[in-house]
Amino acid sequence: MTTYNGERFLPEMLESLRNQTRKIDELLIFDDGSTDSTVCLIENYIDKYGLENWKIRQNEINLGWEKNFVQGLNQAKGDVIFPCDQDDIWHTDKIEKMTKAFEDNSDIWLLISGYHAFSENGGKMAIQQKVRTETNELISKVIFDEKYYQILRPGCTMAFRKELLPLFMINWKPGTPHDAVLWTIASLLRKLYLYDETFIEYRRHESNASRKISHGYKYKVNEIIRTKCINDWYIQSSYFNQKYEDDIQRCNIWCDYRYKLLVKKKFVYWVKLFKYRNIYLTRKKYIGDIVYYFKK
Repeated sequence: MTTYNGERFLPEMLESLRNQTRKIDELLIFDDGSTDSTVCLIENYIDKYGLENWKIRQNEINLGWEKNFVQGLNQAKGDVIFPCDQDDIWHTDKIEKMTKAFEDNSDIWLLISGYHAFSENGGKMAIQQKVRTETNELISKVIFDEKYYQILRPGCTMAFRKELLPLFMINWKPGTPHDAVLWTIASLLRKLYLYDETFIEYRRHESNASRKISHGYKYKVNEIIRTKCINDWYIQSSYFNQKYEDDIQRCNIWCDYRYKLLVKKKFVYWVKLFKYRNIYLTRKKYIGDIVYYFKK
């Protein structure tokens, strides 16, 4: 769990964690230099309930939410790791049900769930994207298609097996959202599953970190670079399955064309991208690239 000036949200979040029907083995909290009462609030909560397996550490300097999350993930010791934001509210059966899914199916390396979004104080409402799965069962493998790189659920809905962590650390680069890297790797490995149940109240407000990176030129360029890098890593890894090579190579061409359009400012590549428009999440995203071509 990462925190930064979260005193307004933390009481509800901490209660939802403490009251899980399957108790937490280890909660690591990394505070990124809060200037409000966040740290004091958490320390008092830990003391009040005798939560000896809950630990909080405050960074000496502000790392930013991305680096802070990565340092936290890298220090987790559990078999199943749950990324956690400070401002959501977890349903009390989230850990119990999602952990059991891992125990029942060793093929699951990354498990995502549904969420219920609510907005307050100017927050932009999140729309839950549809995730296509191989069956209609409650827990099912996510279909691998040309949009495999596209993260469709936020990191706060995820839990992942520890075996995914070293692969994540190889592929993560500064400025990159951790959940996007986890999603893309698990998708390529064909170990990405959906638990089609709502386990989290997803709070959207004016200070959401994800709000600042979800749109914009830098995020688009990061998406291009990280997708190409992870694709290249996968092709050269022992996990590579030639069955998916055509889709991956098409995605790499799409990345190259988008980079030449948005970074190198070569308009002709927007025309060339028309052939690969099905790789975009929506046709609107394809139109969006030409908008950003003229913006920057």
